[in-house]
Amino acid sequence: MKSAIVRQLQPEFAPVAVVWSDSIPDDALQFKKGRFGCVLYLFAEASRRGRVAGGSRESITCSGGCAALGLGVDFDASEEQLDRYAALLSKGLRSASNQDAYRTAMEAAPKAWRSMLEHGERRHCDAALAREWILKELPRYEVPCEYVLFKPLHRIDPDENIRAIIFPVTPVELAGLVMLAGSVMHGTDPVRVPQGPACTSLGAFPYAEGDSPAPRAVLGMTDVDGREAMRKRFREDILTLTLPTPLFRRMEEEADDCVFQLPSWQALVGRR
Repeated sequence: MKSAIVRQLQPEFAPVAVVWSDSIPDDALQFKKGRFGCVLYLFAEASRRGRVAGGSRESITCSGGCAALGLGVDFDASEEQLDRYAALLSKGLRSASNQDAYRTAMEAAPKAWRSMLEHGERRHCDAALAREWILKELPRYEVPCEYVLFKPLHRIDPDENIRAIIFPVTPVELAGLVMLAGSVMHGTDPVRVPQGPACTSLGAFPYAEGDSPAPRAVLGMTDVDGREAMRKRFREDILTLTLPTPLFRRMEEEADDCVFQLPSWQALVGRR
């Protein structure tokens, strides 16, 4: 797909489309069934190496990754599981209602995960708020397709089921995209900055924005895990801005007559 935004912005890192699909290319990157892997790695491979990457309910074993991609949510499959995830998202062992059960699960986990389980991810200050996020705030999707793909935008066909476009952005690129998004929207809030694991800013929250009457862009990689992933695979100062497809299309229409043509923008990015 040829993009006016990409042509005008000339981003340092390649944007990636999130696609719902009933098939996956033979050479696509996906995790082996039963083997844990972070979906941020799949996104990074698509942007940095130009590969199609993705997964299904069988190959994505991380519950957070499944929820992020729209492959179902099991955080509250039982009261015990809800308690465990609420503790993990808050202050770990001391947030668990059933500390004996939580400690047993923690000790059975891989050694590298035990510190995180013990201390929690601190996304919420207590388990009650974490429960509220799980039950009421996390967008829940059951994608009606077998796969969710991360596909470099330049490899996209227009007839594919594109749900969002992820831009890994520098601060300057972020400023330009936010200005462009704001220029085609009513109101003063063109960007949503949701609380949650970094992967949810690439899928679940952009899906929800795409289904809303006034879709907003979603800023991502604002949490510790996201920053670690971006540092390793992109650069220290890179964030993500994910555009739901309806917003992306509206911005495409304006991209050749927007902030990107101003002399001040051209000077800022060193093109004059």
